[in-house]
Amino acid sequence: MVTGAQMEPEPLVRVRAALQAAGVEGEIRLFADHLTTVSAAAEALGVEPSRIAKSILLFAGGEPVLVVAAGDQRVDRQKVKALLDRGKVTLAGPDEVLAVTGFVAGGVAPVGLLRPVTVLLDETLQRFPDIWAGGGAPEALLRLRVEDLPRATGGVFADVAQSVERG
Repeated sequence: MVTGAQMEPEPLVRVRAALQAAGVEGEIRLFADHLTTVSAAAEALGVEPSRIAKSILLFAGGEPVLVVAAGDQRVDRQKVKALLDRGKVTLAGPDEVLAVTGFVAGGVAPVGLLRPVTVLLDETLQRFPDIWAGGGAPEALLRLRVEDLPRATGGVFADVAQSVERG
C-alpha cells in the first residue's frame, strides 16, 4: 500500500522535475504490475498499441541516442545511422540503459535522463494528440501531448522507424 507519507522513487521524481523544467504537463500513472511491453501497457490503459511510445536506447558511433517510437513501429537502425552519420548503430544492453538513462530497461521515460543524449522522435507519433510512454519505472506510464515531445525531450521528429507487420 502506498501512502502520501512515502517517498516517491527517485526516477519518478526526476521525470516530474524534467517536465516541470520544460514547462510541460504530463500525467504519471502507477500500476500494480510491471508494464514492460507495448501490449501490456496498451491493455492496462485500454488504448491501441500504436499509442504506446517505446523509448529505445541505441549507440551511434559509440554515442547514446534515444529513439522514441510508436508501439506499432520498429526502430530502423539504418535510418538512424543515415540520419546521424556517426557510424555503426547498436542496441544498448540493460546495464548501459541504466547507466545512461538512470531508468531500468522496460521503464525508460523519454524525459529526465541522467545525462544528455540525442533524442529522435518517430514522426508517426504525430498521428496522435497524446501518447503514453515509460514513466521512469516498469510500473509507471507517462502521458504526454505529442506537440510537447520536442520541448520535453529536446528531440526532433524524424523518419526513424518502419511499420511492424501484424497478422
